[in-house]
Amino acid sequence: MSVFQQEETFKLRVAENERTALVYPGADASRRASPVVLMFHGFGGNARAAARGYAIHSAWKEATVVYPQGLVNTSPRLMRSGFGWQRRPGESQDRDLKFVDALLTELKARYRVDEKKVYACGMSNGALFCFLLLAERPQPFAAFATVAGAGGVLLLRARTPRPVLMINGRADTMVSFASAERTRDMLRRLNGCGNEEKEWAKGCVTYLPVKGQNHVVFCAHDGGHDWTPDATAHIVRFFKEHSLP
Repeated sequence: MSVFQQEETFKLRVAENERTALVYPGADASRRASPVVLMFHGFGGNARAAARGYAIHSAWKEATVVYPQGLVNTSPRLMRSGFGWQRRPGESQDRDLKFVDALLTELKARYRVDEKKVYACGMSNGALFCFLLLAERPQPFAAFATVAGAGGVLLLRARTPRPVLMINGRADTMVSFASAERTRDMLRRLNGCGNEEKEWAKGCVTYLPVKGQNHVVFCAHDGGHDWTPDATAHIVRFFKEHSLP
């Protein structure tokens, strides 16, 4: 019988930093290869608030869901410091990319991991970090999902197509809707998607690739810089639809 495991806290030494993450093991992750989701909080947020507010682990109990904790950095836009993630390759000696490498290694050592079903999602600065992962560390991941984020010039570095779900608000004053649309179009080019749109959910369209399964799903809403009430369900559904070959 499967027994749901309780929250655990990982502590890892990565270079000179002690890094932490909240981990909710999949219902049978100790015995059976299970999906893994990394959920990156926004700037100024934290792992505990992300687990409480986004609750990916509650919506997908079969998956091992990880809420990593960012370190203090400075937001050029907000002109203040807070917990967050690196924004470009090489920043802070790639401390967060190295953290992800170490975290995936530790997860595989502690649990049974389905290596065809490893995913990353993020909110705002965490979404930007997901685009950095797509550009710099795409190989372990089967798909990405972002909320209130855009990739900008990071995607010029991306070479490996991967399915991506984006959720963005038309009234977002932090990440403009126009920048989200530009990111969507860059992803479509990366993934070889045509112009044909197909409804994926209310407010969401999917762009189908000419070949392969690297869909781009774009969800637009009338709100601002928000995690919408349906975001968690959309992300879980999208991840379940995609795995590595």
